Amino acid sequence: VDPDPDAAASFPERRRLFELPRSSWEDYDPKLISAGGGVFSRQQKSIPVSEPMRRALGIDEAVTHLTPPNLIRAILRAPVDLLFNGGIGTYIKAEAESDAAVGDRANDAVRVNANQLRVKVIGEGGNLGVTSLGRVEFDLCGGRVNTDAMDNSAGVDCSDHEVNIK
Repeated sequence: VDPDPDAAASFPERRRLFELPRSSWEDYDPKLISAGGGVFSRQQKSIPVSEPMRRALGIDEAVTHLTPPNLIRAILRAPVDLLFNGGIGTYIKAEAESDAAVGDRANDAVRVNANQLRVKVIGEGGNLGVTSLGRVEFDLCGGRVNTDAMDNSAGVDCSDHEVNIK
């Protein structure tokens, strides 16, 4: 969590991690994270929530600690312009959908309803980050979202070429 990121410093660091043969967020240089932020393990029992984190994520000032799943849900519900999903997993569903109906048990503990989002736009560099009904619900709440195939058309094209090359 970087409450007040410096893009000029963080982008080269993310590129450095990308270019490593194997890396994890633990390899991220902590000196490049703004005050009050950090890299936290999903295995921690409790994560301290600093004032800068509370402000950035729109968390109530009385909250001083969160479990990893609750912190992830707070990140998903943060009041930001863009929520970019670049990975694997379905993190957003419609309120009327059950977690079982989503079919992604690994993310049941962190998934949020589309009507809880405070983001303006969802972009996807991955696949299926939002269910179809979740997209409709988000749109009806005033958000902007495409199908994942539109946002991730280049990724789909690359995968298609990769499969056909093999």
